[in-house]
Amino acid sequence: MLVICVVGRARQVGKTSLIKGLTERFTGEGFRVATVKHIHGSFDTAKKDTWRHLEAGATITVASTQTEVVAIKRSVNPPLEEALEAVYVEPDLVLVEGYKRSSNPKILCTDTASDALAAMKDIPHIIMVSGSIASKAGEREKFRAEFPETEVYSFEELVSAVKEMLAKEVLRSLPGLNCGHCGHDMCLGLAKAILRGEATVEDCEVLSTNIATLKVDGGIIPVGKFPQEILRGVTLGVLKALKGVGEHPKNIEVSIRID
Repeated sequence: MLVICVVGRARQVGKTSLIKGLTERFTGEGFRVATVKHIHGSFDTAKKDTWRHLEAGATITVASTQTEVVAIKRSVNPPLEEALEAVYVEPDLVLVEGYKRSSNPKILCTDTASDALAAMKDIPHIIMVSGSIASKAGEREKFRAEFPETEVYSFEELVSAVKEMLAKEVLRSLPGLNCGHCGHDMCLGLAKAILRGEATVEDCEVLSTNIATLKVDGGIIPVGKFPQEILRGVTLGVLKALKGVGEHPKNIEVSIRID
């Protein structure tokens, strides 16, 4: 799950519009997207029924209408991590409006270079910049002169950059052997194919073949199909020569000490 915050130093710089646009684009391409909005003040309305339920001591109250189900619980300055716990689905991408102080990567929405420069000093973990500044060549260049490693993206460029981040997130679930048995030269190629809907994690031979597991110092080492078959064959061959072993063992564990 990739979590990206969309932030700005001021109101009306396009944060909501950007999240709306990204959500429409990625859901239209088959991605599962969730959004989080950081609201200053209370979401619930004083003296309304849900407010009265919480005032009475309810741990959580759920409001249900013909078209919505909203769960409300009280918390003092909840961090982003607590808000993310309320996302009960398993999205590919979570777009967060706000939470400037979180440790998550951020897209800065801004209109001018001066605002962007101030934000870079004030808001941590900004990895890219977007907004109307992207269409202003002079403002764009002023910012890049100070922060050449931070890209200023148009909307389409931003979509491509987020897709690259999603691919890297999928890549983390792959073994990283770059064995090529899936038909791609590198695991990154399979990750991008998965994002395009052209493949699944099951196309990874290492992950889909589960006949032998190798652990070194407690950590699982990714092993391809052929090495797994060798480990299994050698181990079963040794067991056949030993007494006291059943004909059809279900699970075998081998531990080897080096020193």
